[in-house]
Amino acid sequence: MSEGGRWSWARMRAPLLVLSMLTASVVAAACTENLDGGAACPSLCPEQSEQFRDTTFEAVVLDSSLGGYPALGIASNLLLANRPDTLVTRTIMRFDVLTSSYFANGTGALDSITTVDSVYLKLPLDTTGRRGTSPVTLEAYDVDTTASDTVPAVLRSLFRPDRLIGSITLTPSSTGDTVRVPLSKTVMQAKIAARSRLRVGLRLSGNSGQLRLRAFTFGVGASTLEYDAATDTSYRPIVITAQTTLPGAPADVNQAYTTYSLTDVGSPLPGANTLVVGGFPAYRTYLRFNVPLRITDSSTIVRAELLLTQQRSRFGNANDTVAVYPLVPAATAEVTDLRRAIDLAAEGTLLSVDTARFVPSDSGQKALNVLSLTRSWRAQPTTVPRALALRIALEGAQPAELRFFSRTAAPALRPKLRITFLPKSEFVLP
Repeated sequence: MSEGGRWSWARMRAPLLVLSMLTASVVAAACTENLDGGAACPSLCPEQSEQFRDTTFEAVVLDSSLGGYPALGIASNLLLANRPDTLVTRTIMRFDVLTSSYFANGTGALDSITTVDSVYLKLPLDTTGRRGTSPVTLEAYDVDTTASDTVPAVLRSLFRPDRLIGSITLTPSSTGDTVRVPLSKTVMQAKIAARSRLRVGLRLSGNSGQLRLRAFTFGVGASTLEYDAATDTSYRPIVITAQTTLPGAPADVNQAYTTYSLTDVGSPLPGANTLVVGGFPAYRTYLRFNVPLRITDSSTIVRAELLLTQQRSRFGNANDTVAVYPLVPAATAEVTDLRRAIDLAAEGTLLSVDTARFVPSDSGQKALNVLSLTRSWRAQPTTVPRALALRIALEGAQPAELRFFSRTAAPALRPKLRITFLPKSEFVLP
């Protein structure tokens, strides 16, 4: 560049340097000024922006534990247990339609079944539910009656020696994935000849133990009744799946009473100041929150935990680690029946609400991550209560229970929310 060109650049640079210094002065002045009227200074000076805030408060305005879960016919597994100190159950299976004819070999003709052979009740097992290292007896009873057999007391009265139709002795901890209970051929032949039905009641006796039965009413994996139409071994067994028909009952009620459990000894009631999740029959717990809108709608929540104080439980599998699944109620406040609200709830895992794990015999304060739940409240209509329900894994198929203090307990023990949030800051020019 020529000497003249260098002189011209120097003359141009001087005004630019002055402008830069003036800009820096303006910014410095803005950072030292107290602007009460807006958020301009935090935008220009990051060190003066809004700070994260932590708050822990009693946000629960309603909590309750509801028992009787799962509803009959819903559980995919059934617990058959003889643990007299905590849990004793029975299982009912109904086979209301029995095959009474078969195609005889070589004739192609349909013949009536007059004799049967190799009659078994085939019970698929969930091997993770086996308990007991001593032999127990699995007994099968004919519980068919003309009385009201949906009444537990009526059914229990039919578990008597003259109704025993089969049994097998086994050690729960060493069973395979299927148990075959031999049943009386004489009883089966009489049922088929009379065009009758077979309704079986199962229980364990002898030593303490439990089995978890697969209870799928439809499809692969269901318990079945199997028998041969003749003593000839060339015949394939006839396989009957459980089904029932109650007079005038809808399909869901018939399904409920096809395969289900009776409880002789179950978990204790929640008691005062106590919430229960799990047990047998299982409980679910519902909690409704009241959180200021300045937190849910006008802030960025970065951490949210539900703090529960656990009570020690000694019922069932007290030393096992069990999972608790969140349910997010979606019904509006017009649904005042809490059970109905829970039934309409969505699985929390679908909304990224975390699953928690607890040991029933533990105690002390526990934290559940509910960040996704609290963030979702901003998008929900105000008519939908801010709530959460909790259920246990393998509900109705394992006896573990979790006990927590409720909102009516002493202040230090009550459920609380712990939230970390960043208040919303709007940009405003000074």
